[in-house]
Amino acid sequence: MESGRHTPSSLARRYWPASLTGIVRSAANRTAQLVDRRGFVGLLVGGHFAASALRAAVTPIHRPYLQNVRSDGATILWSTRENVEASVTYATEGSDPVTVPVRARPLGPAETSVPFTFYQYRVELRGLTPGKEYTYRITVGSDVITSEARNRFKTPDTGRFSFLVLGDSGDGSAPQQLLAQRMAEERPDLALHVGDIAYEDATFEQFQAYYFEYYASLMARAPFFTAPGNHEYWTARAAPYLALTAAPAGQVPVQDHGRYYSFTWNDAHFVSLDSNLLDNAAATQRMLTWLEADLQATTARWRIAFFHHLPYPLTHHLRDPLCRATREQFLPILERYGIQLVLTGHEHSYQRSKPVRGNQVVTSGPATLHVVSGGGGARLNNIAPHDLVAKSLAAFHFLRVEVTNATLTVRAIGTDGREIDRTMLAIPVLPRERAFVNAASFTSGVAPGSLVTIFGEGLANETATAQVLPLPKDLAGTTVSINDTALPLVYVSPGQINALVPPSITGPSLLRVTTASGETTLRVEIAETAPAIFASGIRRMNGAVIDAANPARPGETLLIYLTGLGRIDSDLPPGAAAPPTPPLRAVGAVEVRIGDLTLTPVFAGLAAGLVGVGQVTVDLPASLPEGSHPLRVVAGGASSLAVTLPVRAR
Repeated sequence: MESGRHTPSSLARRYWPASLTGIVRSAANRTAQLVDRRGFVGLLVGGHFAASALRAAVTPIHRPYLQNVRSDGATILWSTRENVEASVTYATEGSDPVTVPVRARPLGPAETSVPFTFYQYRVELRGLTPGKEYTYRITVGSDVITSEARNRFKTPDTGRFSFLVLGDSGDGSAPQQLLAQRMAEERPDLALHVGDIAYEDATFEQFQAYYFEYYASLMARAPFFTAPGNHEYWTARAAPYLALTAAPAGQVPVQDHGRYYSFTWNDAHFVSLDSNLLDNAAATQRMLTWLEADLQATTARWRIAFFHHLPYPLTHHLRDPLCRATREQFLPILERYGIQLVLTGHEHSYQRSKPVRGNQVVTSGPATLHVVSGGGGARLNNIAPHDLVAKSLAAFHFLRVEVTNATLTVRAIGTDGREIDRTMLAIPVLPRERAFVNAASFTSGVAPGSLVTIFGEGLANETATAQVLPLPKDLAGTTVSINDTALPLVYVSPGQINALVPPSITGPSLLRVTTASGETTLRVEIAETAPAIFASGIRRMNGAVIDAANPARPGETLLIYLTGLGRIDSDLPPGAAAPPTPPLRAVGAVEVRIGDLTLTPVFAGLAAGLVGVGQVTVDLPASLPEGSHPLRVVAGGASSLAVTLPVRAR
């Protein structure tokens, strides 16, 4: 998106004076860069000087920054005015340090349009161990130019991790400065930038002024993975961008190295695409062919794509052909391979979509969440309603994304550090034991037509309770099936589901829990009967609970509420409440046992007006002695767990 500030080339060039002395001020960003003859570099922000002191006789251009961190390696880059010997020493705690010499390559005026030659150092650290924290020390000449307390990173492996996202940031505004300060306080494993990194033309000068100097402290300890925006292409089709980044090469065609790529972090696969290439048929075909092969090969649970041009613009880019191209060219492939999250920029705002597939909002089944993070610092755009958008804000922000095996939580953070929006994606995870239990007793016995509880992680994106009857088979985007028969749902949350087992299923069965982001299956057993009495499930005819403070009396009639009586003599629609008349009776024989006493109930069947809840009506003998008695319900030969029946004499 075009920035509201057009920085004159003369102003941008002031960041690169030939002598590199004095204080350089930009009216565009209210930030001063201080460079003295010894190479003392920093940012003057609000009167506080945050600097990296290089005491050697070298002049720093780019402070050390991480790129392409992976489970077994990492790339570190920096640059100086002079070409001197340099090395990187790195180690994990308790290991012997390894020192690697680093050679520099010259970047001259013909390539950079900077009026002097400077030297870029790039080192590949190889043979690293997954899941380890590394410190690194950079020596230039005879001086160490880094602090090991700050220059550290962790290689990916397994488990939870977090990353930051920003876009449309690089014009040197006061909001960019505030967001950069907030981001520097974070402890992410990595960061993503969705493009428009350095306004207005993404020159070498502007990258230094509006990108590296703002995020240097964070870039020293968290790798930035980037996607080029349209402004990156304003200078030599992104030549400065390509020269200053080190993206994974993988199977990307040689002529496109650095423009698009993929990487895996723990159990998440990231795909960075170059939406600018969609104006070139040959480049588009190469990229889409690579994308198809890349996604086909991944087995990661989480799949995340990021690029610059948003598929569903609200206002400023409604007629942008590249936005339309991402919608028509990228999304069919991304959706086919189960991409759960798409991150973009281009419009300067925050936008969060509803679950989308095939350019339509979907309420169940696979879907993609689109989040636009274009509020990194450039002048904000207006927002407008859109059928596919759940929330939009004209707000400066960045994203904090936290990923576990089962959930992915996206938080939008404003300039004041406060959360302005939050959403969660979920992929179901079921434990090996006690994932599928009777809702009354939490035991493994489950029968047709009974209420069941499912425990796990990532079972739903949010908490929701059914509000209608018959019960819905889709609740907050979550569905549950047994042998491909959908279950009516009572309640869903990220950690628990309450549902109704279909009345026709028995024996070994396949349980499937599905959210918009994924699914999981579990082998379960459905018994013919599995009675279980609810807590506070023994009541008087007036509904009063029988307990120690309100004991039963000999000769009175009790109601026992339970689930798991098995088949009912009715074709009641799944999820519908039992009618008051005619009463729906259990097919099998039902008994009530109080101690050694066996009673035949007056009624055993479904409780009128309720779903999945059985009712057993039983008359207590007048001779029942005072005391506490174990009470069980036996249905079809299967017994419930005993509950205590307190009895007091009349």
